[in-house]
Amino acid sequence: MTATTCLSRQCGPWKKEKLPMAEFKQIIENALDILKFDGAVQDTLAELREKWGAQVPALLDEHFDAVGIQYMKLSHEKGAAALGQELSAFGWALYNLDDEDEYLFALIPAEERSEWERYCKKQGQDYHLMKQQGRKWGDHAKEQDPGKLMPCEEYILQDEYDYFFNSLAGDFAVGEWKNQDAEEWKNGCVADLRQRPPQVTRAHSLPHLGCLTYSAENELYAASRAAGSGTIGRALLSKNPETLNWAEPSPIGYDGPPRTLCWADHSLWVGDPTNATRIELTDRGTCQDVKNWILPEDGWSGTYHCGITTDGLGRVYFSNEWYKGQIYRWENGKVTKHTFSLDGYDHLSEAVPVPGTGRITMIHAVSGKGRIEECLLELDMDTGRCRIAPLPGMGEGLKLRWFTEDWLLVQGNGEILSDDFAQLINRNTREVLRIRPGMFGGEKMQHIGMLTDGTVVIVTRRDRVGPVFRYPIDFWGFLRKANKPQKLEWREYKEVYPNLPVFLPPKTAERKIVLKKDSLTILETVFTPPFTLSQLADKLGPARIALQNGTRKSPITGRKTPYTQALALWDELGLQGWLDEDEQTIRTLGVRVAAQGEYAVRQTFNGAVWIGAKDYREANWKDFAGFAHTLKLGGFTVYTRLPGPVPEEQSVQKAKLEALSAMVQISWKEPEKKAVKAQKYKLPKPAEPVLTFTSFNFKLAVMEVLMYEKGLLTPKLDAHEFVREYSRRKIDIDAEGYEPIPEIRKWLEKYPIPARLAPEITEIEMDGGSEIYTQLCPFWDGEDGTFDLNTITEAELRQFTNLKHITLMSSNPEQVLPVLERCGIRADLL
Repeated sequence: MTATTCLSRQCGPWKKEKLPMAEFKQIIENALDILKFDGAVQDTLAELREKWGAQVPALLDEHFDAVGIQYMKLSHEKGAAALGQELSAFGWALYNLDDEDEYLFALIPAEERSEWERYCKKQGQDYHLMKQQGRKWGDHAKEQDPGKLMPCEEYILQDEYDYFFNSLAGDFAVGEWKNQDAEEWKNGCVADLRQRPPQVTRAHSLPHLGCLTYSAENELYAASRAAGSGTIGRALLSKNPETLNWAEPSPIGYDGPPRTLCWADHSLWVGDPTNATRIELTDRGTCQDVKNWILPEDGWSGTYHCGITTDGLGRVYFSNEWYKGQIYRWENGKVTKHTFSLDGYDHLSEAVPVPGTGRITMIHAVSGKGRIEECLLELDMDTGRCRIAPLPGMGEGLKLRWFTEDWLLVQGNGEILSDDFAQLINRNTREVLRIRPGMFGGEKMQHIGMLTDGTVVIVTRRDRVGPVFRYPIDFWGFLRKANKPQKLEWREYKEVYPNLPVFLPPKTAERKIVLKKDSLTILETVFTPPFTLSQLADKLGPARIALQNGTRKSPITGRKTPYTQALALWDELGLQGWLDEDEQTIRTLGVRVAAQGEYAVRQTFNGAVWIGAKDYREANWKDFAGFAHTLKLGGFTVYTRLPGPVPEEQSVQKAKLEALSAMVQISWKEPEKKAVKAQKYKLPKPAEPVLTFTSFNFKLAVMEVLMYEKGLLTPKLDAHEFVREYSRRKIDIDAEGYEPIPEIRKWLEKYPIPARLAPEITEIEMDGGSEIYTQLCPFWDGEDGTFDLNTITEAELRQFTNLKHITLMSSNPEQVLPVLERCGIRADLL
């Protein structure tokens, strides 16, 4: 009997007879072989359904789709364990028979687990039950937050054809189509994305239509296609792609459809493995001239299509070599070999110009933690000077292109779902907006673009449906709400391109002045108010003292009174302090952030001024008298004028207002003390006998029963609530929750458990999913021995006279079991 018929018999009402040994052997021989790829749980689910879905209808249940979506961003190991856990809830056991870099899956009825495991052990066959640690057998998989869904208008193409779109630009997407029952893709098609749903025009020619690109300056579209047998490619031009009216401006027959199309002013550049072609266009968009440069054949790869880009001055660069490629430069009609070549596997096909400069931005790979990390590299094409920025959250195989205005788009390959689909990066502000798996349910993003009217459109692919066209309702607002603020971090190379090290350069220590509600940090030194001259001089160095004479006008009498103000000045830091009459106290500090205006401090601060976690310019300011800005933070009041043009109605005061923008004044005043609120987590002194513990992990197991199972201990610990109430320091659960949080552990250690509650403990079931562990270490994955019970004493056990049984979680049971036995407590290992 084959494994398939065996499972087929199991799908009906299960009969309790044992499976023959021959069937176990057949199951092992027919095990499902799956490679381990992070984030590929949905692909694994699809393979499980393909192999066993007809015989095990439970696999088609929507619960498994939910598991696929919830675990799509996590490691494959966690996703596969979740699938096994979910199968247990339907009476099936999923086993992995391989202990190496791939899975060999076998699916067994739950009733046959014991017999199956005895057979595997007898045969020397590796077997591992796929379930989630800390979850009971038969429970559904632990739910995970898949993240926020991007609100979109969604449209699918409801006709009798299949479509695959390979590129999107301007107002159109292009690709190929076929009949639903056909095997091969037929010819090209064009989708008008301005229509909802998109209007598709199918061609009966134009095979392998793709690489669509758009020039707003020329109002022209370019694309590529194959001709004849498919071995000869052509470049295409069109004003309106939906008419399928494409011109072929170049007589060059390329090696297959050319994959590189690059606009440069009134020219289209086309590249294939051995050609770089410049098609010069008239103002009407027709072909005026064609020049082609035949390139030496690449000795590394004969199929790499020539990469072409421009810098911000209109100079064109191209290279057709896969490794350390020679760069050719076109300028004013002349092509020369560039002064340096590409580094490693850098390619000009993933490069965009930096406007108004001789620089380009491109993808560059460095050696990272366990894998190659692809980063952004900004390169001066004249000097070879460059800087690099990591792209955390992105993987390999990245594509870079201009998106809109100051925004660049870095798009991933979309296959590894633990990586972002794409990131949008603002050149000027360095703001990073992440487009992540889960934002479109379980669908993978294929394309994203902006139509000529500014509408964003995203194309995803849905199983058994095909392309889904999504029009986000609040694209920019959603991304900012769904992501934590993140900025691109540039690092300068001391070396000159292409002689770069394989690792990232070290971080540049950014000079910062950071104001928080209770302190001012100047170049990593924290100062707490009230500020004094000696306090600041001790850390910043001696100050230059200057006297400033002036007059004060009384708002009541109008009388002017002369005064002399003493100033403490740290010129190299751009700091200016106003001294009180005691010549020590400094209640106001000024940071000179720009050169305009006349101030006693001679230099500007060469660094960043932050208020809280933001650049001071992005803080929550209030208008002050219509010409300046102010804010309060704790006992501090900050005063300045945010940088910006002076309104015409205030032009008479232009010089004074611009001078206000050059200084950020920070004043401090002792805040009024508020009545102390009662603290929920303040532990009282015990007024009755309490239990004593030498093993902290045993105390946790007891508290799990008394606090969460029986509700006899208060307050019921909630980590987020505890953190909000804790005032001695800021605890960041997102950053610290992967280890036991020290303050919560200390609270639990000191928690007094009344001795009168000991009789309530009759049974303890230690489990990696216990609530007490989640509160102490919110992101503990249950895969280490952090909370194992490895030591215990008779004295602490004998406090619990009614404790008869414990499910033990221990990595050193030989030290614990004898003690439990002496106390008459039965134990089962988890």
